[in-house]
This record gives sequence, C-alpha cells and structure tokens, in this order.
Amino acid sequence: MKELKYLLVSLLLILVTSSCKKGWLDVTASNQIKAEDQFKQTSGFRDALMGVYIGMTNPELYSRDMTWNMVDLLSQQYNPLTGLARYDQVQQFNYRSIEAVDKVDALWNREYNVIASTNAALEHLDKSEGVLNTIDHAIIKGELLGLRAFLHFDLIRLYGHSDYAKRPELKSKLTIPYILKFSKDLTPQLSYEETFALMEKDIQEALDLLKEDPIYNNPQRPADYYAEVNRNGFYNDRSFRMNYYAVKALQARVLSWQGGAKTAAAAIAAEEVIAGSPAKLITPGDNVSTDRILSKEHLFSLDVNGFADIVNPFLNAELTTNYDALFIPNSSAQEMYEAGNPNIGLADVRYTTLLSSQARGMVSIKLLQPAQNTTFNNIMPLMKLPEMYYIAAESYLSTNLEQAINYINKVRESRGIVENIPADADVAKVEEELFNEYRKEYVSEGQLFFFYKRIGRQHIPGLSAETAGDNIYMIPYPNSEVEFGNRVQ
Repeated sequence: MKELKYLLVSLLLILVTSSCKKGWLDVTASNQIKAEDQFKQTSGFRDALMGVYIGMTNPELYSRDMTWNMVDLLSQQYNPLTGLARYDQVQQFNYRSIEAVDKVDALWNREYNVIASTNAALEHLDKSEGVLNTIDHAIIKGELLGLRAFLHFDLIRLYGHSDYAKRPELKSKLTIPYILKFSKDLTPQLSYEETFALMEKDIQEALDLLKEDPIYNNPQRPADYYAEVNRNGFYNDRSFRMNYYAVKALQARVLSWQGGAKTAAAAIAAEEVIAGSPAKLITPGDNVSTDRILSKEHLFSLDVNGFADIVNPFLNAELTTNYDALFIPNSSAQEMYEAGNPNIGLADVRYTTLLSSQARGMVSIKLLQPAQNTTFNNIMPLMKLPEMYYIAAESYLSTNLEQAINYINKVRESRGIVENIPADADVAKVEEELFNEYRKEYVSEGQLFFFYKRIGRQHIPGLSAETAGDNIYMIPYPNSEVEFGNRVQ
C-alpha cells in the first residue's frame, strides 16, 4: 500500500523562487550534468515523477493551504477566526494584507515550482529514445501531462475570474501563464480560451497515453502484460497517482468550469469515470468510523509524509487558546446537515460520524490522524467519485431531470440518507439539493470555494450580507508578477 513511502526518491527539483524574476531558474552546468546522468535510466524518470507528487504535498500546497485550510477558509464553512489566528486575514478576503500576501504568493510560487519540475521531466522524456520501454514511456508521460493540466487548472480556479461559464467576455481576457517549457524565459499570458485549449490538449494526450495504465480495463492485454515493468510494484496503488480515471475526472472538471456547450461533454466524462473506475461509492457495510476519508471513493490522492503534524493541530477545538482551530458552530452544522430530520441529517454519516462535537463546536475529523498507524493514515484526497455524480447531475438539470435526481440520490443513499429527492421535484428544488450536497460533502476537502466560484454564487453561507464577486473569488497575482512580469489580471 502507498508505495510513495518506500521509494528512495532522488528529486529532480531545481530551486525555483518565482515565476517571473531573473532568478526564476538558475541552472548551473553542474545541475545540467546531474540531470543528464539521472535520465540515462528508467529509475531516473520514475524518481522525477515521484518528485512531482512529493512537491505537491508541501503544506503551502495540497497538504494544507490548497485544500482543507486556506481554500476552505475562503468558503466560510468554518467559524470566524480571531485576530490572533494565522489565517484570519485570508478568511476575511483581505488579500492585500501582509499576512495574506505571504500565503497566497507562496502558493503561487510553489505551484509553479512543481510545474517547472513537471516540464523538466517531460523535456528529458521526449529526448529519452531507447531509455524507456513503451509502457513506462506512455504511463509516465501521461501522468506528467495530466499533472501539468491539473496544476494549471487549480491556478485558474484560485487566481482566475469567477462565473466563467456565464461571462463570455472573459474568453478573450488574459489569464494565468500556461507554461509548457522548462526555461527561465518569461512565458507570455494567453487568453482564457487559448489557455483552456492548451489544458484540454494536455488532458487528451494524457488520456490517450494512459490507455496503457493498469487501471484502464483492456481485455486484450495478456495476464503478464505488466509483469516486467511492475516488478517492484511501481504501478501499484494507482489512486495515489494521476491515473487514467483521475485525468478523465479532471477533464470533467475543466469542461464543467467552462460550461455552455461543454457541459454535456463534462457529463460524458463524468459518466465514464462512474462506470469504469474501480472507485465506488461507500455502502452501509463500510466502516466509516475507521475509514473516515472514504478511501474506496478516491480517484486521486496524495500520500503525505508527516500529515499528523500538519493537520492535527488545526483540528482541536477544545481549548480557546488554539486560535487556528477549524470548527463549525453547532447551529451551522445542524442547519447544513438538516439535523432536525431523522431521515436526512441524523441518518447522514457525514454528520453523525465524520464530525466530532468538541467544546467550541463541530470539528471535521475526516483528516484527523490517529495516534496508531493505520491503512488510512497520511492520505489527502484531491478527487473523489461523488464529484462525478454531481457534475453529471448538474448537466442533466435542463435535459433529463429524472437522471439528475437519480445521480444525487445515489450519493445521498451512500451516506445513509433514507429520504430521497422526490421524483416530481422541479428544477429549482433539485438545484437546491445539489447545492446542499456540495456543502455537506466538501467540508475540509478544499472544493467548496471552487464550487461557489464556478457557479458565481453571490451569497456565500456564512458571509453575512456581502455580495461575492471577483473581489472575493479572484485572488490577486503576486506583486512581483505584475511589476516585473507585466502580468495582467
């Protein structure tokens, strides 16, 4: 399980300090020689790929700020922080404050660091004729291309405009730089339309290559097809890697974000994941109290070394002196999960099992790391199966309401809810229930803010009377990008 822990990784990462300054990529002759030596054998490419995943586990990225902490604070799902907390200015959308600037700029730089590592590996891979066999070449390149698209898309989700699908004028506006080369030269910005085209190209090429992925069912393969390349288990545990179905789920996300004519294609991608992925919704027989991350639903997760030290201090709401504690007021949790209805809230494992009542409120314990080591330690899910049901349901709202209701009810039933959305519910009611599902499902997973932003939600629960627009949804670029890189946001 989780081979990332047991690989001796010689990281490719070359220090990157900013995506636009002169010192952005200081490559010495020694660095170049070492890189050339590394990529003379298969293990060098495998190590480089693992280095990308390890880079993503940095606390300034997916083991903290890009998921359950900073991005979730923006969704207002947690109780307001006080002035003594480290992230209070972020939660209040004071993006220009010193405290917030440090955090959002660090996230930008880290994300582009990992993209640089991805591009470096891709460039060496394209020059590696004779080093990798066909299977290794296809899977490693497919993963890297999928990761490049994933990382750039998250930059758009955080630093890009909101409500993109309903604002056609945004297509021609410039957005975040989509970097395709490992170079110190400045990458020019392109329009959203051009950037999404590059992203979709990476995704499609990744999908084509990842038909070699062991997770992709091809009945024509002989039983021993992977025996040689997988002797050391490198291709085991595919949910911890950017596998075929993770890339297909990313495709559904990207198409859904663009909306319009691409909404139907998003549903097709989501339904392929639902039908073909080994990931399945939980059932009443699954032990949720032990597997709180619902691992059987994971499409793509990260193995985070030392996750307890990163996450556990934030999940203690017993002491008033823990200023960074993340918790939901009791009344808010009861309202969100409909706790007054025994067939809905009191039957929902997300309320009854995945929240813990502490002195100051309800704490999400999905990610709380137990003292004893278990199979489910150190895992941060980035994409899960319920999202595919939601994307498909949203697509069907205007064309097949019965199917939309069916998809939402399947997730609700898997959570223990015994009261279905009625078959005669109108579109407004189904939209409301889908909105409620996102709120219930994505506590402490870093997806709720992006959902609000994608649909252009003007009134965020917990945000008093303020109307949310780009002033809230669009994180400012780092000042260095604007001053030295002439970036336009």
